[in-house]
Amino acid sequence: MAISVRFPDGSWRDVPSELRQVDAMTNGVQSRFHHVPVNCDPQWRYLRIAALWYARPRHGNLAILTPAVDDWWHGIAAMADVTPASDKETHSPRAA
Repeated sequence: MAISVRFPDGSWRDVPSELRQVDAMTNGVQSRFHHVPVNCDPQWRYLRIAALWYARPRHGNLAILTPAVDDWWHGIAAMADVTPASDKETHSPRAA
């Protein structure tokens, strides 16, 4: 689903949205769900003012998160990409 968002240049654009549940006790709203823009654009963030959504530029830089450790399966010998030389000699069909 898409929802219309107003951008700083005055244009309206449809952006992807999702349905989120509304807590009727705290908001006093009759509907149980409302559309919220998916906050996945690295350039824009979306703010709700009254009943309209507005796009605002994001500030700062994005950081790519990388794991500090190797993948978990690298420690398991059976899942290694390269078979150690000692295993090749013992499991060789010609050795029998």
